[in-house]
Amino acid sequence: MLYDFGGTGQDSVPFGNKASIIETRTNNRIKPIHFGVNYHKTPLQFKLVFGSLNPLDRYEMENVSMWLTGHQNYQWLSICQPDLERVEFRCLITQLTPLHHGWLPYAFEAAVTCDCPYAYGLPFEYQYNINGATPILFRNDSSVHEYIKPMLAYQPVSGNTLSIMNHNDNDREFKLTGLPPSVNVLVDNNNGILTDTANKINLYSGFNLNFFRLVHGDNHLTVTGKGTLTISGRLLYNVAG
Repeated sequence: MLYDFGGTGQDSVPFGNKASIIETRTNNRIKPIHFGVNYHKTPLQFKLVFGSLNPLDRYEMENVSMWLTGHQNYQWLSICQPDLERVEFRCLITQLTPLHHGWLPYAFEAAVTCDCPYAYGLPFEYQYNINGATPILFRNDSSVHEYIKPMLAYQPVSGNTLSIMNHNDNDREFKLTGLPPSVNVLVDNNNGILTDTANKINLYSGFNLNFFRLVHGDNHLTVTGKGTLTISGRLLYNVAG
């Protein structure tokens, strides 16, 4: 949605996944030696203009400033707009400027800096009862080509092996072996952290170090084990600002 307040409005903001091509060019080659493309080198930044139908006094302006600025960690921002109702931005307001009309403040211009080039979908959590080889179809409808790395939680019924094979990711397998029956496995795939929240047992000795990830679109999974598996997280959407 576009706004204009005294000539100040929403910027035309490019999509956040600006391509940074990683390659080397040499004298004896016409084509470069191409290593890949980095799409998350810089975060999404945009300007947000919002205001009131009535003029604001200094107390109200102070409350708005206290609400939006001065945070030490990224905060969740939801914008009440029909085409943004399914996403949230994890961001910081780096600058807040009052906007005046007839010497009276009615609105604000906020400089928004996100933690990544994308917006996040609303949190999801799916629970599956696993008994032997269990097929699961997980739909990743995010609008980015990068991997989604959700959280995994697993509570085995008895000591066994947990295997998750993603047939849409070249049969990549996440595998844990030698699990005691008393563990509560928690896997932060995005940060590469594997923990047992029950007894603090070191699980890395039975881990093949293939952290779980989702490709865009359909993910046909075969999960082998006996217990309860929970997949949770947020999808990513390239919506610009």
